[in-house]
Amino acid sequence: MKSYTENQSRAICKRIIEVLERSEMDIDNTISINETDLTDVLEELRVSNFDFNRVAKLKKTVSFEGYKIVYKDTKVLKIEKEEEMTLGEIPLKYC
Repeated sequence: MKSYTENQSRAICKRIIEVLERSEMDIDNTISINETDLTDVLEELRVSNFDFNRVAKLKKTVSFEGYKIVYKDTKVLKIEKEEEMTLGEIPLKYC
Protein backbone atom coordinates (compact mmCIF):
# COMPACT_ATOMS: atom_id res chain seq x y z
CA MET A 1 0.00 0.00 0.00
CA LYS A 2 1.37 3.39 -1.00
CA SER A 3 1.74 6.05 1.71
CA TYR A 4 0.93 9.72 1.31
CA THR A 5 3.85 12.01 0.45
CA GLU A 6 6.15 13.11 3.25
CA ASN A 7 4.65 16.62 3.33
CA GLN A 8 1.09 15.29 3.33
CA SER A 9 1.84 12.79 6.12
CA ARG A 10 3.60 15.45 8.20
CA ALA A 11 0.64 17.86 7.86
CA ILE A 12 -1.87 15.13 8.71
CA CYS A 13 0.15 14.01 11.77
CA LYS A 14 0.41 17.62 12.95
CA ARG A 15 -3.36 18.02 12.66
CA ILE A 16 -3.97 14.74 14.51
CA ILE A 17 -1.82 15.97 17.43
CA GLU A 18 -3.79 19.25 17.49
CA VAL A 19 -7.06 17.30 17.62
CA LEU A 20 -5.70 15.07 20.41
CA GLU A 21 -4.66 18.04 22.54
CA ARG A 22 -8.09 19.67 22.41
CA SER A 23 -10.22 16.51 22.63
CA GLU A 24 -11.71 14.96 25.73
CA MET A 25 -11.40 11.28 26.64
CA ASP A 26 -14.21 8.89 25.82
CA ILE A 27 -15.70 6.65 28.49
CA ASP A 28 -13.06 3.98 27.73
CA ASN A 29 -10.19 6.49 28.31
CA THR A 30 -9.43 6.79 24.61
CA ILE A 31 -9.73 9.62 22.11
CA SER A 32 -11.41 8.80 18.81
CA ILE A 33 -10.36 10.62 15.67
CA ASN A 34 -12.10 10.17 12.35
CA GLU A 35 -11.87 11.64 8.88
CA THR A 36 -14.27 14.50 9.65
CA ASP A 37 -11.86 15.81 12.32
CA LEU A 38 -9.28 16.31 9.58
CA THR A 39 -11.45 17.71 6.77
CA ASP A 40 -9.79 21.13 6.65
CA VAL A 41 -6.27 19.75 6.22
CA LEU A 42 -7.44 17.02 3.83
CA GLU A 43 -9.15 19.59 1.60
CA GLU A 44 -6.05 21.79 1.69
CA LEU A 45 -3.83 18.85 0.69
CA ARG A 46 -6.39 17.66 -1.88
CA VAL A 47 -6.59 14.20 -0.34
CA SER A 48 -9.70 12.26 -1.28
CA ASN A 49 -10.65 8.82 0.03
CA PHE A 50 -8.58 9.26 3.21
CA ASP A 51 -7.05 6.20 4.90
CA PHE A 52 -5.24 6.28 8.28
CA ASN A 53 -3.17 3.28 7.19
CA ARG A 54 -1.51 5.38 4.47
CA VAL A 55 -0.15 8.07 6.85
CA ALA A 56 3.62 7.58 7.12
CA LYS A 57 5.23 7.74 10.59
CA LEU A 58 1.86 8.06 12.34
CA LYS A 59 2.70 5.63 15.15
CA LYS A 60 6.11 7.21 15.75
CA THR A 61 4.72 10.76 15.82
CA VAL A 62 1.85 9.86 18.15
CA SER A 63 4.10 7.96 20.58
CA PHE A 64 6.64 10.83 20.60
CA GLU A 65 3.83 13.11 21.83
CA GLY A 66 2.97 10.69 24.67
CA TYR A 67 0.05 8.83 23.13
CA LYS A 68 -0.50 5.21 22.12
CA ILE A 69 -2.56 3.91 19.20
CA VAL A 70 -5.12 1.42 20.50
CA TYR A 71 -7.09 0.83 17.29
CA LYS A 72 -6.50 1.91 13.70
CA ASP A 73 -8.86 1.39 10.81
CA THR A 74 -9.13 3.10 7.44
CA LYS A 75 -11.52 5.76 8.79
CA VAL A 76 -11.16 5.62 12.61
CA LEU A 77 -8.21 6.05 14.96
CA LYS A 78 -8.47 5.37 18.71
CA ILE A 79 -5.66 6.71 20.87
CA GLU A 80 -4.98 6.70 24.60
CA LYS A 81 -2.68 8.88 26.66
CA GLU A 82 0.32 6.93 27.96
CA GLU A 83 0.92 7.02 31.69
CA GLU A 84 3.87 9.13 32.71
CA MET A 85 6.18 7.65 35.33
CA THR A 86 9.11 9.14 37.12
CA LEU A 87 12.19 7.15 37.97
CA GLY A 88 11.61 5.03 41.08
CA GLU A 89 7.83 5.33 40.93
CA ILE A 90 5.82 2.10 40.75
CA PRO A 91 2.28 2.30 39.34
CA LEU A 92 -0.47 1.05 41.65
CA LYS A 93 -1.48 -1.69 39.23
CA TYR A 94 1.92 -3.37 39.82
CA CYS A 95 1.77 -3.23 43.64
